[in-house]
Amino acid sequence: MGGQLPAYPEGVTVRKGKKRETIYISFQYKGVQCKEPLKNLVPNKQNIKYATNIKAEIEAKITRDIFRYTDYFPNSLRARKFGHAVSNANIKELLTAWLKDIERSHPHSTYKCYRKDINSTLIPCLGDFRASDLATNPEPIREMIRQQNNTLKTIRNKLTPLRAIFDQAVADGMIERNPMDKIKVSKLADSRKVSGNKTDPFSLDEIAAILAAAKKHKPEWLNYFQFVFYSGVRTSEGFSITWADIDWINYQVRINKAMVMREEKEVKTEASERDIDLLPMAEQALIRQKEVTFIQGGNVFLNPSTNKPIIDYEETNDIFTWLQKKAGVRRRTQRQTRHSFASNLLSGGENIYYVAEQLGHANIEMVMKVYGKWVEDGQQKRKREWISDFGNMGRISSSLQHKK
Repeated sequence: MGGQLPAYPEGVTVRKGKKRETIYISFQYKGVQCKEPLKNLVPNKQNIKYATNIKAEIEAKITRDIFRYTDYFPNSLRARKFGHAVSNANIKELLTAWLKDIERSHPHSTYKCYRKDINSTLIPCLGDFRASDLATNPEPIREMIRQQNNTLKTIRNKLTPLRAIFDQAVADGMIERNPMDKIKVSKLADSRKVSGNKTDPFSLDEIAAILAAAKKHKPEWLNYFQFVFYSGVRTSEGFSITWADIDWINYQVRINKAMVMREEKEVKTEASERDIDLLPMAEQALIRQKEVTFIQGGNVFLNPSTNKPIIDYEETNDIFTWLQKKAGVRRRTQRQTRHSFASNLLSGGENIYYVAEQLGHANIEMVMKVYGKWVEDGQQKRKREWISDFGNMGRISSSLQHKK
């Protein structure tokens, strides 16, 4: 008979292989009996004691719910089972998988923007790194941010997919913490960069000159540009207005959809879904347009060249640029038609809350931020115009004295 096997502490065993003996420790984790080898340890008295201590340490962490399989057994198959596997997938692979996941759940325009940022910035700069690499050393992310020639808002938008895949990596147990939490983007971005969407509205004279040029050279586009100048709608909203959206009794237009990236979708925010009042000039444009597209139904404004709905920003942009040149007006983007609507109303003394409502803002904060200068101009103009009896009280008393 062979010799009797030596007695080992509970949960510690030694298994004989063809070439060597290996120490194993056993423990229960999440209801599963686990048995893992301690490699490269000769089963002597000292190492058996070490194995016993490791087992006790693991069980203590399990009790406190802080045990991570990969901290002790990074190559174990059970590590993946418990969601603690170390993945060798690099950032390129994780971003590619994330894009596939969001393709159906996000609007097409949003998906295209994310895809563009991933392919043009994130993959070229970080694609070869593993999530675990960047989790322990996020400096390559910081360096990428420093190199961006964009505004702070644009950079943060670009980083959205990166933050998303790191959040997923944390959830999957690949990393313990999202490295983006350690990065202060505002300190890395160039604060001198400003948005290319600077408010640069057209004056009343410039608007008149552009519309005069349209009437003379491109009369088929006059109604569209007159409407957007005097309604304050976003370019994408103007494309999607249908005749069913027009309320001729209350002189209003329902804004509830927008054409973005050649696809119609809901407006961007809850406040953006609104009923706007028709200014006389906007109403005139719609009345004239009835003769053109009303019988067909559907969209109010069509591309005169194709007689189809306008789905591309460039369809109106090229015409708008040409009209500005003909009118002798300094070139600006179509976004400025909306800015022109707001700034001219506010500088003329219109109520800021009313203008915010017409623009589709939830409150006046954005209006003050973007149009503060014109709000002040309007307030100066209204200084002598009191509506209440209290405000006019001194004026009434003065007039009575003069009559005496």
